[in-house]
Amino acid sequence: MTIPRLLIVDDEPDVAEFLAEVGRQCGYDVSKMCVLQEIQQALAERPPQVVTLDLQMPNLDGVQMLRYLADQKVKAGILLISGTDARVRSTSLRLGTELGLNMLGTLQKPVHIKELEAFLQRAIPNVAFTPERLKQAIENNELIVHYQPKVQLQKGAGQVTGVEALMRWQHPQRGLVPPVEFIALAESAGLMGPLTERVFAIAISDQQSWRSAGLNLTMAVNFSPELLTDLDLPDTMARQVGKCNGDASRVTIEITESGTMRNIARSMDILTRLRLKGFALSMDDFGTGFSSLVQLYRLPFNEIKIDKSFVMEFESNPEAETIVRITIDLARNLGLSVCAEGVETESAYRRLGELGCHLAQGYFMSKPIPAAAIPDWVRKWQPPL
Repeated sequence: MTIPRLLIVDDEPDVAEFLAEVGRQCGYDVSKMCVLQEIQQALAERPPQVVTLDLQMPNLDGVQMLRYLADQKVKAGILLISGTDARVRSTSLRLGTELGLNMLGTLQKPVHIKELEAFLQRAIPNVAFTPERLKQAIENNELIVHYQPKVQLQKGAGQVTGVEALMRWQHPQRGLVPPVEFIALAESAGLMGPLTERVFAIAISDQQSWRSAGLNLTMAVNFSPELLTDLDLPDTMARQVGKCNGDASRVTIEITESGTMRNIARSMDILTRLRLKGFALSMDDFGTGFSSLVQLYRLPFNEIKIDKSFVMEFESNPEAETIVRITIDLARNLGLSVCAEGVETESAYRRLGELGCHLAQGYFMSKPIPAAAIPDWVRKWQPPL
């Protein structure tokens, strides 16, 4: 197998050497540079799998470099590294995504070795995924679903009322592959329809199994924006629920607000018919797009899901706290439910309850777990007093 290449763009020699050493330990062939001409030559000679990019350099800042990488249609994963505040880093990350780059995330200087290792290890291309192989995985039932619990914060505080279905690919060589590694492939290959139908069928079947055992949980399933072009989607999903003798009113379909922007009229048609068939609709990643308020006004959502980037920072970042608080107030005034994802500490859990948030989801309660583990987890869950 070809050794993956790591390109480090950083003007601080000590930092660059630290990144290089960690990269070598993770199995990368490493190059360090901070001059545009050298970077151009390196990209032309052998494309890297990962680029670490310093946002603050005197002769070439990270935003300029993002534009250049996008113009060159670089496919490498981009990891932003900076000592600037979290808001600058998160905006730069969103900019890279808007430019069409494969953004891995951000790290703050001084960089922690474990965080860097985690990014680099996830990015190593152990096995090449192809549309044919992904199609085979769907047909051979290699897709599995794990579930992350949702806990009430207001009425019935502490009660586990639902879960979110999160797909995984149980790959024979790679093991458990997260969706971030194959969703883009599925979208480009036109496989999101069969992939979603398969995951949806598993989720509804598991939901009914829990119900038969006396555990009546709501089920949330993510839908790709690619599906909002299929006018048959509401009928397809209703049939899936009917096959399992399920209840559409106990199923929430989560859709990012950016996904509804591609064809507003068609989105209105599909989403309204989903509501008419009994499904709930949640606007996922609320606050990360540019038209969230307009979409709430136009489309029949009945839940807002606050993006984890705000929730994970709102205890330490006053601006993130303001966004979380305003979003909760907005939801309450519009008669919508609001769920916060990315809840990782007891203090965040408590504070969200104080602010009036309805539901919490995150590692403080539980990481995503297999269906068979859900009943036992619910029995053992002890909410904070």
